[in-house]
Amino acid sequence: MNLLSRYGATRTLCCLVVLSPFATSFARAADARGTKPVVDLRKHPTDGKTPVDVSVGLYITNLAAIDESRESFEVGGILSGTWHDPRLVSAPGEQQDKPREFRLEDLWTPAIEAANAISHKTNQYSLVADKDGTVTYRERFDAVYSNSFVLREFPFDTQVLRFEYQPFVTSASQFQFAPQALPGTGISPEDNAALAGWRLQGVTYTADRLTGMPFQPDTHEALFQIVAKRRSGFYIWKIFLPLIMITMIPVIVFWIDVKEFDWILKIPMTMLLSMVAFAFTITRDLPKIGYLTFFDSVLLLSFTFCFFGIFEILFVYLLQKHGRRPLAVRLHNAGRWAYPTAYFAVVLVLAICFLA
Repeated sequence: MNLLSRYGATRTLCCLVVLSPFATSFARAADARGTKPVVDLRKHPTDGKTPVDVSVGLYITNLAAIDESRESFEVGGILSGTWHDPRLVSAPGEQQDKPREFRLEDLWTPAIEAANAISHKTNQYSLVADKDGTVTYRERFDAVYSNSFVLREFPFDTQVLRFEYQPFVTSASQFQFAPQALPGTGISPEDNAALAGWRLQGVTYTADRLTGMPFQPDTHEALFQIVAKRRSGFYIWKIFLPLIMITMIPVIVFWIDVKEFDWILKIPMTMLLSMVAFAFTITRDLPKIGYLTFFDSVLLLSFTFCFFGIFEILFVYLLQKHGRRPLAVRLHNAGRWAYPTAYFAVVLVLAICFLA
């Protein structure tokens, strides 16, 4: 009996020796769980119970191109966002000399997409959190955005460049955009931030709710808008002025006798051909759209006046040929003031219709 007792005691002691490391590990794990629970930072900060307020900001460093023909613009800049994550608040007495850095795959971040982006490239990014739990995300990006251009007043038009940021479909209820943009939103004062042909007039921000979007429930949007006014000097001096001069050259035929039909007809014909060549040359720099702009109307007007000038020469020549020279001379001489006056009057009417 004593032997069995001693054998049992020995076996029990051996089991305790073997299991003691595991018991110690379990005790440490239990103690750790008891003092600081393990939290999955990749999940929503409030577990989806309430949406997180996200403030966004946009700083434009380079407006590379505006393409009216493709209805797009290319831009580079810095996109930033901040929100509060209570799980990252430092414990009382905990020392934190600098913000903690995270990778995107290690921390929950709002799923924001640019609804009108054609392409988007993130060059560099940073994701940091301070001791108060404020998370800040910044990225330097290059992107191409689609945009709707209203070119009726071209080349004296003003356009609005839109940056439409929205939640991804499945995360629309996880966060909401703050009503105010982050400080620092704007355009760089450096020369390379703008284009020579455009004058930028600042960035505006609105946060609105969107309803009736296809394939997704009601959502919300952070909208940045840049007002860009076209610099019209190029078109005035390189296109409008030469076009008007070409159109006015046929006026000289009204000072030539109507009987010189053979060679006075060559003047408007030559100008008409010159105008066709001029139109083909400048077409490459004009937006290809399906409606008339102010410039299109002036160009068509110039063609029309030059074209009707040819018929006026033919008409007065036929009058003279049929013995009605006095009437032909009066009509021909009237063209000296009627042609330029009517042309500039119609240009003024078009300016009022298109630009007013």
